[in-house]
Amino acid sequence: VGLAQYSDEVHQVFLLNQYLSKNDVLDQIGILPYRGGETHTGGALDFVSTKYFTESAGSRAKGYVPQLAILITSGESSDEVEQPAKKLRYRGISIYVVGIGIQNTTELQQIASKPFHKYLYSIGSFDDLPDLSTRLFLDTVCSSATVADIVFLVDESSKIGSKNFQLIRAFLLKIVNALDIDPSNVRIGLVLYSDEPRLEFTLDTFKDKLEILNYLKNLPYRGGQAYTGRAIEFLRNKVFTQEAGSRKKQGVQQIAVVITDGQSLDDYTEPASKLRRESVTVYAVGIQNITEGSRLDKIATYPPRNHVTTLKFFLQLSNIKWKIKKQLCNEIVTKTFVVPLKSQSLKEGKKYA
Repeated sequence: VGLAQYSDEVHQVFLLNQYLSKNDVLDQIGILPYRGGETHTGGALDFVSTKYFTESAGSRAKGYVPQLAILITSGESSDEVEQPAKKLRYRGISIYVVGIGIQNTTELQQIASKPFHKYLYSIGSFDDLPDLSTRLFLDTVCSSATVADIVFLVDESSKIGSKNFQLIRAFLLKIVNALDIDPSNVRIGLVLYSDEPRLEFTLDTFKDKLEILNYLKNLPYRGGQAYTGRAIEFLRNKVFTQEAGSRKKQGVQQIAVVITDGQSLDDYTEPASKLRRESVTVYAVGIQNITEGSRLDKIATYPPRNHVTTLKFFLQLSNIKWKIKKQLCNEIVTKTFVVPLKSQSLKEGKKYA
C-alpha cells in the first residue's frame, strides 16, 4: 500500500515498499496532517504515475500483481484530469474514484476506469465513508485475483417460512453480485434442502453472473422438514465433484456456505467433518432458532469465530452481507497465488513454489 496527499502540491506520505507491516501503515495514517489548499487532481495523478507505480517504489507490475489507484476527492479539480488519468489507465492501472458531496460527476467519469458502476463511487457526505471502506475492499480485492468454487447450501424447511426465504434470496443476490463470476475465476453452485437436498445449479451450469442473478430472483420456496446432515453429505458426493464443475484437482479453493435456522432432524456432525476433510472450507450462518444445542461450530471450519455467524432474526441478513462477502474474499485471496514462471530461470534449475 502507498499513500499520497494532494492539494496545490502533492505530498509523498509513503511508497508501496516503504512499510511492510500493517501496524506501520496504520501508525502513519494516524498522524496524517491536514494541509488545505486548492484541488489539483491532474497533477496528483501524474505524480503517482511517475513516483509510485514504478519498480523502484515497490510496484510489482512485472510480477503480474494487479495495480490499483484509489482517488478520494471532494471538489472539482483546478487543472485538467482527463489526460493524466488516461496515461494511468493505459499502463493497466485500474482507477477507483470516490467523490464526496459532488453533484456533477462528469469530471469523475473522466478519471475512473470503466464500467463506472464498479469503479466510481459518489457519496453524499464524509459520514458515509466508513461503510464505503468495506465496499471498496470487496470491489477491489474481489475483482482482482479471485479464483474459487463456492456452493451455497440453503435451508428451505417450513420453519423458515416464505417471507424469511425472500430475505435469504435477497442476501444471496447481494453476495453473488459482489463476486467476480466467470468460468475461469469464481464459480457458484446452489443447493436448497429440507426433507431432501435439491440441486438448483452446479458449479459449471452458468457462465455469466447475470444468468445466476436472474435465476436467484425466481428461486422457489417449498418447505418441509430440515435434514441438514443429509444435505451436507449430498454436497460432498454430488456437488464438489469434477463432474459437477469442481476444480479441486486444479488446486482451486473449495468453499461451502451453509445457511440454516439451526434445527435438524438428523446428525450433521459426521457429514460436515467428512466434507472438511476433503479440503472444503465451510462457513455456517445460523438464523433465528439457534441454541447451544445447534452446535454450528460442528459444521464450520475451525476457528468458529472466523467461520460461524449467528443472527436472531432473518432481517439481520441485510446487516451482515458485507461481513460475509469480506470473509469469502479473504478466504479466496489468501488461497490464490500467481506464480510467473520464467523459462530462463527454469533452465537454470531454479524452483518456484
